[in-house]
Amino acid sequence: MTTISISLFLLPIVVFSSSNPLQNSTDVIEKPRQRLYNPLVCYVETEGQLYGEEYHESQRHEPCGPDVKYCQKITGHFIAAGGEVTKITMKGCDTVSLMPHFAGLECRGNGCAERSEGDEIYNVCCCNTETCNSTFQLSLFIPSLVFLITTFVFF
Repeated sequence: MTTISISLFLLPIVVFSSSNPLQNSTDVIEKPRQRLYNPLVCYVETEGQLYGEEYHESQRHEPCGPDVKYCQKITGHFIAAGGEVTKITMKGCDTVSLMPHFAGLECRGNGCAERSEGDEIYNVCCCNTETCNSTFQLSLFIPSLVFLITTFVFF
């Protein structure tokens, strides 16, 4: 009986703590947290080529402007009409841009979606929690691991 009680106690914790703000769920638009004085902090990084031009900006944390509600991660992989290669990942506050080549794509809510800019297609991921635009979300792996270990230990 104790085993079932412990499992029932841990199950809601695992379910509620394992949400992924970057999953493919563009149908659900969540309202961003209200921020009074503390700005949203996002990862900022640019790696790759945009229209044949190299970009290498190391990853760092950066506070966003007072009206920014989302962090972004944008990836693009295509060959432009002029033959210039684009294979790039850009992270930052909404709206990530690399002028004069890329003016950015504004977030429409939490989640990821393919968006086009002319003939180019980009994968745009947006999220509204601190540094949520990293490459690997370790916080998503830990609750699943705890649940599996608990299940094997107690059953």
